[in-house]
Amino acid sequence: MDIGRYIQNSLSEFGLTEGEAKLYVIILQTNGYADASYLQKATKYSSAGVYKILDSLIYKGFVTPRKNRPTVYAAVPLDEISKKFAVKGRKFCRTAGKFEELASLSTVPKETSIYEENNLNDFYLNIPYKINDFIWCIGSFEAVVSFFGLDIEKEFIKARVKKGKFADAVIFDNSKYSHERASRDTFEKRETKIIPHSNYPLEFSYLFNDTVLDFYKDFEGKVKVLKTENPDIAKARLIQYQQLWNSTNQ
Repeated sequence: MDIGRYIQNSLSEFGLTEGEAKLYVIILQTNGYADASYLQKATKYSSAGVYKILDSLIYKGFVTPRKNRPTVYAAVPLDEISKKFAVKGRKFCRTAGKFEELASLSTVPKETSIYEENNLNDFYLNIPYKINDFIWCIGSFEAVVSFFGLDIEKEFIKARVKKGKFADAVIFDNSKYSHERASRDTFEKRETKIIPHSNYPLEFSYLFNDTVLDFYKDFEGKVKVLKTENPDIAKARLIQYQQLWNSTNQ
C-alpha cells in the first residue's frame, strides 16, 4: 500500500469521511498547498462538492485557507494535529500517537510503500528470493524473533543459504538468540557483529539490491514494514552501514 493511501485510510479510522481524507492527503502531497480547481481535477468531484469538503476540513482543523488569488488551502501538518490531541489528556494519547506516526510517514520518499500484518510471514519468507547479490541486516535480532518467531527465521536463513547469498549483520542487542545465531555464521553464510545493547528498540532493517526494508511496530504494537525502492537511498544506507560495520570491533 502506498503511503498516501495508508494515511488516507488511517484518517478515515479517526472520523474523517473518505472525501475529507482524500482531499487532505492530496493537499499534503502538493507541498501543503492547493487551490479548489486543482483539487476538483485531482478528485473528479464537483466544484460544489470540493468546497463543501474544504469547509468541513477547515472546521475540523485539518486545513486552513490562505488569501491568495485564487484562494489556496494549506494542510495543517500532522505533527501539529498530534500536539492538539496530546494536550487534551490521557484519553486522547492513542489518537495523538497515531497522528505522530502519520506525521513521520508523510515525509518519506514517494518510492516508499507500507505493508501491514496481513500475510506478513509470507512477505518475509519471500525476501530471500528477491536477493540477487548480498544482504545487510541492521538492528535487533530480538525484534526478528518477536515479530516472526524462530521457526520463520530458520526458514528465511535456509532459503537465503540455499540461494548462495551472503549476509553481514550488525546486531544491537545482547540476547542469547543473537549469540547462538552468530555461532553459526560460517554454516549460514554470514558475518555478525554484536553491539551489546539492552534498550535498543525492537526494529530491524534489510538492505539488498536497490531496496531497503524497515521492520518496526507502530504506536498500537502492530508490525509494519516500510519498503523503499530507490537506488540513491539504498546507496546512502549502504555507506551508513559500511561505516558502522568498519567502526565496530565486536
